[in-house]
Amino acid sequence: MDETVSICLAVLASFAVSMGLFAAAPKILSRLSTQYRLLGPQKRALTDHEFKSVLVNIVLGSVGVYVFLFDPEVYPRRVRYNCLLLRHGVAGYLGYTIADAFLLVRYRLHDTNVFLIHHVVGTLCGLAGTIYTSVPWIMSTFLYYEASNPFVHFRAILSALGMKKTRLYIVNGLMMIAVFFLCRVAIIPVYWRTVYLLYIDGSFPQIDTFVYYLMIYGRLFFDVLNVYWFSLMMRAAFAIFVWPKLDAKIQD
Repeated sequence: MDETVSICLAVLASFAVSMGLFAAAPKILSRLSTQYRLLGPQKRALTDHEFKSVLVNIVLGSVGVYVFLFDPEVYPRRVRYNCLLLRHGVAGYLGYTIADAFLLVRYRLHDTNVFLIHHVVGTLCGLAGTIYTSVPWIMSTFLYYEASNPFVHFRAILSALGMKKTRLYIVNGLMMIAVFFLCRVAIIPVYWRTVYLLYIDGSFPQIDTFVYYLMIYGRLFFDVLNVYWFSLMMRAAFAIFVWPKLDAKIQD
């Protein structure tokens, strides 16, 4: 099969699977939890969205981790390489992101426009990763992000189902913070050092223009957003694990 055809099919398959999981979520979740049946329509739609995202991102995140850590042909200063696994993984991300954006608008799942802007930039990154083959390591870092998402979305499901005080919720929250930091925050200096080395090497003219702008400006957008989200996670963790102890000491 021609690789262009297979990549297009990957986009369509990811879109179809995402929409199918969203449609199947009510039947699955209602059997797993009685609390789900008590949710209002808006909260239920949001929980269905989170359920779909957990399952899809397990697959996408696994591909991202494998290419980023274990593919010897994808290394930081390589300017051009046609990594089909990466391109198909990004194609899956593209289909998922388009489906996600549609559901966000259709069901008004979030009040803020930041999520919609996030999905627009993500769609552009998905297009760049499926069409072009320049700087594959740079593109792999965007897919590497997805490894943290299952924990984020699973946390939202547990919260909606009234399980915020369970051990599972706490363990998942700690895993979420750790993986989010490794996949989205700790990589920031490594990423920009790689961009600088590509500049020093004189590789910028060889990078496709579309990829170049996303490599710089798209990444700046995501880095600011990721640092902000991580600060919220740390604030929540501080409130759970530190403030109660401080309050106890004050009362003593």
